Amino acid sequence: MNTFRVRIDQLQPSQPFLSRVRLENIMRNTAFLLRPVGVRELNGRLCVIEGHERLMALHNLGTQEVEVYIDDSERDAKIWKECVEICINNGIATIMDLEDRFLSPSGFRQLWLERKKELKQKAG
Repeated sequence: MNTFRVRIDQLQPSQPFLSRVRLENIMRNTAFLLRPVGVRELNGRLCVIEGHERLMALHNLGTQEVEVYIDDSERDAKIWKECVEICINNGIATIMDLEDRFLSPSGFRQLWLERKKELKQKAG
């Protein structure tokens, strides 16, 4: 896997909420922070496909650049693009825009995971 460094503030999120529990777990297991973040290119921007809470943890620790890798698989590509659009339509352009969008486990499941499940079902 080829990785490269990117400024955190240049990465477009693809989920409009964060899980507070996931962030707390990551902060307890800081070795997890060393894993590169998966991104895809969309309309000239690098967009996060996984690792949103990890990015927030790194941001909270003062990190300005992160290792990323390009995920060029087509897995869930249509759904992922819709998720990016949801973020853009809600004014979410960087991980910092999610600082006040933390949810409890049940809220995260209801507001985000269920929404993604609906998108997958619509995509067939």
